[in-house]
Amino acid sequence: MNNDSLMGGLDSTMFPRYLAALRGRVGEAKYTSWFLDLGLAEMTDDCVTLSTGSQAKCDMLDTRYLPVLADTWRQEIGPLAKMRLTVQKKLSAHAKKIDAQEKVRANGASKPDISKIGRMPNREPALVGATNGKAFKSSAGTDFSGLSTPLDKRRTFDAFALGDSNRMAWAAAHQALIKDQPRDLIYFYGPSGVGKTHLLHGVAHEWKKDNTLGSTAYVTYRNLINACVSAVWSNATQDLHNALLNNDLIEIDDIHFLDGKKRTQEELLIVVDAALDSGKQVVMAGELAPAKLVDAGINKRLADRLAGGLCVPVGTGDEALRLAVLKKRLEQNAPKCSMADGVLEFIARTFTHSTRETIGALNQLLLMYGSQETVVDLDEAKTILKSRLEDRRKVSTISDAIAAGAEAFGLKLEDMTSRAQPQRIVRARHAVVWCAREVLKESFPRIGKALRRDHTTVMSSYRRAEALLERDKAFQDGVRRIREALEG
Repeated sequence: MNNDSLMGGLDSTMFPRYLAALRGRVGEAKYTSWFLDLGLAEMTDDCVTLSTGSQAKCDMLDTRYLPVLADTWRQEIGPLAKMRLTVQKKLSAHAKKIDAQEKVRANGASKPDISKIGRMPNREPALVGATNGKAFKSSAGTDFSGLSTPLDKRRTFDAFALGDSNRMAWAAAHQALIKDQPRDLIYFYGPSGVGKTHLLHGVAHEWKKDNTLGSTAYVTYRNLINACVSAVWSNATQDLHNALLNNDLIEIDDIHFLDGKKRTQEELLIVVDAALDSGKQVVMAGELAPAKLVDAGINKRLADRLAGGLCVPVGTGDEALRLAVLKKRLEQNAPKCSMADGVLEFIARTFTHSTRETIGALNQLLLMYGSQETVVDLDEAKTILKSRLEDRRKVSTISDAIAAGAEAFGLKLEDMTSRAQPQRIVRARHAVVWCAREVLKESFPRIGKALRRDHTTVMSSYRRAEALLERDKAFQDGVRRIREALEG
């Protein structure tokens, strides 16, 4: 049933308008990550049901964004009694064929008429660069030469910025390159945009430099799924295993996207076990820790293999790491323009959702000025990045101000609401109180409640902040950082 029929007498433009309003409310980065496949599954007088593509997404939206989804509906569409979320129930044409084939095998019947299930594509999707450029065809004629994806020449170890959030992962990546040692499966996990794929590419680049280490295969989740579909349909799963096991370094990226792909997971588990038994190096990456992968629909045995190896988290970088990433990227691009003092710091401080977002902001500046022999000042940078700033603008809260204050003054979050009274903590609280009052327009009692202080203490703190703003440059800088975080 399509969205138009579900909405009955409503204007068919209303759900797209709802999605557009939602995009503006949560920001481009979050919308792309979590809401891009949002659909209208059912609508009755007392309940609206929205659908998304996976159980992991469904759980995240239900836990963190259901109030936002419902409130946006009320604002854009109309009254709403209840909203709920469900997982989209749909199979691709390839998956339907596989399911039909497996049912036939289970019943001992003859092969079904696939013309009634859906046409097979004339060829595999464009996949390039498998097994170091060597073609690998199965005895059934299935071509696995495109299983591996070419490496990005920019994603090397030299271009990787190191910080506290990725230091352990950096060590694990180098562990993969040590010769003549037992090989452990290495699994990098963490949120999108923290450098997991960069580490995989870096390991593969270094591996290729040493001719004695053997061949490599970097495989994306999409290529793996497509190859598995073709292998199962053509009865060539053993050849798929061989195409992967012909390599001495096997890398699989974004395995969390294999949720619901049970057959692909089973074939991958066979390959992983065989690779480790034969002393090959396996490196994988995903967004979730092994225990959470199971909850998201990944084979428990596969998750156990990941947990039993070098299972290394990659965290979201702080401002210093984001600044280092920007400097590395400038070294790589070598643009004709140069950045004035404060420009890179502004980008690193402002675009914090992921390292990928930070780099994207710099790339936008380079698009405009990279070929010009000029100095890009802060005002010009803000003008060029205006659309990005508007996309990520959000409704900030006192909690956001407290978190921004802790980061601006180099404190732990719990310091802000503790009873501790060292001067640096007290000054940070003064800055938060001023910003909550002037930027967020919050009342003194509400600010006091958030900071676990009475409103008279907060009023005194506000007066101290105004005095400090007149004469203390470091305090002014801290307030500026908090304001930028709150105003997006």
